[in-house]
Amino acid sequence: MKAADMTTPDKTQHSALARPRARRLGAWLWRLLPVLLLLVALAPFRGPLQAAVKRNLANRPYLLAAMRAASGDNPAIDGLEPANGVQARALAYVVLRNNRPGEGLRWLLQGATKADPATLTRFEICRLLVSEMRVAEARNYCRGAVATAYYWLSQGIDADERGDVAAAITYFDMARMADPDLLSAWERLGRATFHSERYGETIKVYEHLLTVQARPLADTFYQLGLSYLALDRIDDARAILEHGLEVYPYQRELHLALADTARAANDLATADAWYARLLQQRPSDDYAWAGRSEVAMQRGLPKQAVIYLEQATSLQPTAVGYWLSLAAAAAAAGDQARAAAAYEQVLELQPGDVDVLLAAANFFAQAGRATRARALYEQVLVLEPDNTAAAAALTALMP
Repeated sequence: MKAADMTTPDKTQHSALARPRARRLGAWLWRLLPVLLLLVALAPFRGPLQAAVKRNLANRPYLLAAMRAASGDNPAIDGLEPANGVQARALAYVVLRNNRPGEGLRWLLQGATKADPATLTRFEICRLLVSEMRVAEARNYCRGAVATAYYWLSQGIDADERGDVAAAITYFDMARMADPDLLSAWERLGRATFHSERYGETIKVYEHLLTVQARPLADTFYQLGLSYLALDRIDDARAILEHGLEVYPYQRELHLALADTARAANDLATADAWYARLLQQRPSDDYAWAGRSEVAMQRGLPKQAVIYLEQATSLQPTAVGYWLSLAAAAAAAGDQARAAAAYEQVLELQPGDVDVLLAAANFFAQAGRATRARALYEQVLVLEPDNTAAAAALTALMP
C-alpha cells in the first residue's frame, strides 16, 4: 500500500461547511419560536377563535355596505338579514345615510334582540329616538343604560353652552335616566329647567336632590325656594330657604330670596329684617340697600328709603335706577332739593334718554320750576319731534 493511500481524511473541511448551515437553521427556528409559543398558548381557545373568524367573515358584507354608504354610495342591501348587533348597526347606518330613519330604527330594534349584549345597539336606538324627537320613548328604552350617561351629560353641557336650553334639558334628562346616581346630571337639569321657568319640573328635580345629596348645594335650596315662590307656595319657599340658611348662614342669595318671600306674603317688616341681616354681613351690598328702600316705600317710610338709597348711590354712583329711585323717594318725603339734585345727576348720566328727560321735566314742572321744565321738554322734542306728551306739557307751561 502506498503512503498516499494510507493518509487519514481531513474532516475539518466538512465541519467547516456544516457550521454555517446549522447557524442558519438555528436562526430560522429562533424566529419561528414566538409563533410556536403563540400557537401553544392559543390551543385551549381554538373554539372561540374559530367562532370569531366565522363571525368576522359573516360581518364582512354588512361592513362593506356601510363603508360604501359612508363614501356616498347607496349600496343594495336586499337579502341581508342581521344575525347580530354589528350587522344590524351596519344596515341601519346604510339606510340612515339615505334619510330613512324609520327603516334604520327597525334594523336597530331587530339587532337589539340578538344574542349579543346589545349595549351599543341599544345606545344607537336611543340616539335615533332623540334625534327624531321621540324623547319619551328614548327615556323608557334607555333607562338604566349607565354606560351611556356621560355621553348624554356631555351633549347637554355642549347644548347649554351654545344656548340651546331645550336640547340641554333633553340631554340632561337622558343622562339622569341612564344613571340615576349621576348627581351632576340632576344638578344641571335643575338649573336648566329653573332658568327656563319650568318650575314644576325644577321642584321635582331639587326635591330628589335633597334626599340624595350628602350636603345639598346652596343652589339646591335657593332655586327650589324660588321655584316654590314662583308657584305661590310661600310657606314651602320660606321653609326650604330657612333650612338652606342653616346650612349656609352667609349665603347672600338665600337672604335675598327670603326677603322676596316675605314681600310676596306682604310681610314687609320681615322682609326689612332679612335685608338688615344681610347688610350686617355685607354692608357694601348696593342691591340689598336698594331692596330695603323699596320695602320702606311700600311701608310708607320715604325718609327711610332716602337713607337707604343714599347708601346705594354712594356704592354705585353710575346706577341710573338708584338715582331715579332716590329722586322719587326724596320727592315723596318732601325734600324737593334732594329730589332735584338726584334728577340732575340722572340727566348728567343719561342726557339723551327721552324717558329720563320726561320724568325730570314733570318733576320740575310740579315743583314750580317752569323754566327748567320747559328746557327739558324742548330737549325731548328735539330728540322726538312727534312726542305728544312733551308737546302738551310744554304748551301747558306757556304763559
